[in-house]
Amino acid sequence: MDEKGFIYTFDAVLALIPIMIVIFGVSNLPTFNEPSSYVYSSQQAQDVMDFMAQYRPNGGMSVLETLSTTLESGNNNQASIQYAGEISSNILSKNFPKMEYILTEENQLGGEILAGKLDIKNENNVATASRNCGNHTYRIYVK
Repeated sequence: MDEKGFIYTFDAVLALIPIMIVIFGVSNLPTFNEPSSYVYSSQQAQDVMDFMAQYRPNGGMSVLETLSTTLESGNNNQASIQYAGEISSNILSKNFPKMEYILTEENQLGGEILAGKLDIKNENNVATASRNCGNHTYRIYVK
C-alpha cells in the first residue's frame, strides 16, 4: 500500500514538471511596451542638449551661453535671432550631421525656431529636451 501512494505522488510530481516549464517559458517572453527608437530618441535629445551646455568650441563659453549672449546683446531682435540660429545650426550640423531636429527658445522668444530641419506636425515620435541658460530656455526636438 505504501508503494502505491509513492507511485501516485511521484506521478503527480512528474506531471507538474511540464506545466512548470510552460509557465516559466511564457513568463519570460519579451514585452514591447515602448518602441526602442523612442528610448533612443529621448536619450539622443538629452545628449544633444547636454552637449550644447558643455561644449566650448573655442575654449570660451558653451554653445548655450553663446546663444544667450548673442540674443541678449541684440535685445532679441531679428538679427540676433538669425545669428544665434546660424551658430547653433553650424555646430549641430557639424557634430550631428544625420540628426533631424528643431531648436527653439521658449522663454524670451515664445517658442521661436532658431535652427532645425524637422517637420514636427507630421512626425509620430519626437523626443524633447530643454535646458535653461540665463534668462533663456532652449528646447530641442529630435526625431
